[in-house]
Amino acid sequence: MFRYRLEALLRYRKTLEDDRKRAFAEANRHYQAEISEMRRLEQERRDVMEMTEKKMSIGVDRNTMELYDMYMAGAAVNIADAAKRVEGAGQIAEMEREKLVEAMKKRRIMEHHRETLKERHNAEEDRKERLFADEVALLRFSRKEAN
Repeated sequence: MFRYRLEALLRYRKTLEDDRKRAFAEANRHYQAEISEMRRLEQERRDVMEMTEKKMSIGVDRNTMELYDMYMAGAAVNIADAAKRVEGAGQIAEMEREKLVEAMKKRRIMEHHRETLKERHNAEEDRKERLFADEVALLRFSRKEAN
């Protein structure tokens, strides 16, 4: 019966890989949420820009136009901040992906090692069985010859 001596280490590597999968999924969700927020801010800015253009065609006083200008400047700053957050979240997601890939490689190496040892063990067991069968056959043959 084959028993892999490093089974505990393999289970640990699998657990570590599962943890990395969860961390990557969380980082990816955060990245997608940041992208959604940036898109929402951009859409809000476009909507206000359209509203401003409509108001300008009607005719608006100078104070209202200054308020729209200040809003647009603030919206541009908010979008720039959101873009920085998206970039940072993307970098974190990429780092988590790399950690996941590394954990997967380590687990695969362990599984490959286990399979190699199992194949060697099975080959050795087959060899021993063949030797035993040959020995039994030889004993039977020698008993027949003796009788």
